[in-house]
Amino acid sequence: MVGSCFTQHIGDYLKRLQFTTLVNPYGICYNPISISAAARAQYLHESAFFENEGVWRHWDLHSAFAHQDLKVAQATAQQLNLTTSLFLKKVDILIITLGTAEVFHLISQNRIVANCHKMPSKLFERKRLSVSETTDALASAFFELLNKRPNLKIILTVSPIRHLRMGAVENQRSKAVLLLACEELTKKFSNAYYFPAYELIMDDLRDYRFYENDLLHPTSTAVEYIQSHFAQTFFNKETTTLVKKIEKIRQALAHRPFNPHTPQYLAFLENIHQQINALKEENPEILFDWS
Repeated sequence: MVGSCFTQHIGDYLKRLQFTTLVNPYGICYNPISISAAARAQYLHESAFFENEGVWRHWDLHSAFAHQDLKVAQATAQQLNLTTSLFLKKVDILIITLGTAEVFHLISQNRIVANCHKMPSKLFERKRLSVSETTDALASAFFELLNKRPNLKIILTVSPIRHLRMGAVENQRSKAVLLLACEELTKKFSNAYYFPAYELIMDDLRDYRFYENDLLHPTSTAVEYIQSHFAQTFFNKETTTLVKKIEKIRQALAHRPFNPHTPQYLAFLENIHQQINALKEENPEILFDWS
């Protein structure tokens, strides 16, 4: 899973349901150029490291990966590339969440960056990608990935999170570019599918009560609504049955008794462990993680 911070909402949901998932290994990506690079592990050129206030950062990495020691930062980047490359060799489904068509062009290196790291605006030129530029950037990644994994399924979605820093009108125009690009990509690739997360918020819920106080991010209720539609859209009957069993166990494990030492509670725990073991026997390919 690669894309904007809304990717994390769907990623956390799938992880909770025990899907083997890699979510934004390089950190959050908003624009199609950076997402295209991250989706195929074509990332992290040495020249993109820079030092600011004693900390080494990378133009294509989240600030969480910054470090005071350049060698440590470089080693982290290499490990990220290795982890992503290995995961791509066995991936069955790629989920991309596009955040914005606005990009920041680093003038000194003549390249689009994934993260500005709050550096001075004079270092960048901002522009909005066209529909064709967005489509071409993602299509190149899809062709490369499908050459290695012909049966790969690709799910495209546009984040309902609003980018109002540039204004409401510019946000809508940016989202329009992404929506039209997704349409072109689903026409071009028979195994690419569009999931309407943006439309579910904007046209289905249609109420600012489903946004947090910042009027940018969806509330937990809105996120759960989209997750429910995601499951209805992409889970088959067998998956839905398995997911219900997993959710039931997770709810049971979340129970905190007043007295954990009673015979009744110990029997309750034993029953849960038996259910978990039965699931493991039925689904040995799943790495059950209840953390």
